[in-house]
Amino acid sequence: MIDNNLIIDVGTHKGEDTEFFLKKGYKVVAIDADPNSIKYVSNKFSAELSAKKLTALHYAIADKDDIFLDFNISGLSLWNSLKKSIADRNNLAKDSIKVECKTLRSILNTYGVPYYCKIDIEGYDELCLDSLKGSALLPTFISVESECIGENEIISEEQALATLFKLKELNYCKFKLVDQTSLEVLSPNSDFYDSAKLLSFKSPSISTKVIAKILKLLQLDSKSSSKRDELNKMFNHDFMIGSSGPFGNDLEGEWLDFETAKTCLLKNRKDYFSLPNAVSYGFWCDWHATT
Repeated sequence: MIDNNLIIDVGTHKGEDTEFFLKKGYKVVAIDADPNSIKYVSNKFSAELSAKKLTALHYAIADKDDIFLDFNISGLSLWNSLKKSIADRNNLAKDSIKVECKTLRSILNTYGVPYYCKIDIEGYDELCLDSLKGSALLPTFISVESECIGENEIISEEQALATLFKLKELNYCKFKLVDQTSLEVLSPNSDFYDSAKLLSFKSPSISTKVIAKILKLLQLDSKSSSKRDELNKMFNHDFMIGSSGPFGNDLEGEWLDFETAKTCLLKNRKDYFSLPNAVSYGFWCDWHATT
């Protein structure tokens, strides 16, 4: 049975999404491979932890249970990853730690099948989806990064579609593609990525120093993002950089079928990489999916 009051947050980081889910009244299982993130979230939401509205788990998600893998720590914690090439973007990798791993399937078996599962684990989202194969029940809504690569990596269009294909293999059939810098739901019929689309990340919860670093690395300018401001007001919540934003039926626009979703991804990806300031790892989008 799906627990319609449960959300699993895979890659909670500093609780950017966990906070939003708790505000909306959901129980949350927050998972992260970085012990500092788990400590931070546990302290920040200590009341919810005590009330058993929050469960905080220190695991990495992998293809096998109870193994230990090297988890790479970046100078920009949003880029912490099991993949060193991601943690080392802009030469920011610092060190690595051994972390116990679980499959997402085993997490669901232990804690329940959630209404929504957010997955954001920097390059391991595909593997996370693979670990759900064979599950009798799956979350009503799910989200994953469309792609996440290292600084000097280049992937083909077929590789860029890999997470979409894996969602389809799990029998998800309706999709939305969300640009994570602006939280705009993308369309196959409109031009989102152009030189006029300059973005900002205005939140008291993240330092201006970190904002400036991310903007510089992605070669973005800090101008007004009306969509982010609009969502902040609509939901009475600061969707800070690194958060996945609204989910499920709170997302704007129509759900796309698989073929239209493919067109949407390829069109917008091509538009992004045609920009003169495009960065190899800068196409930063999430797939949201439902059955």
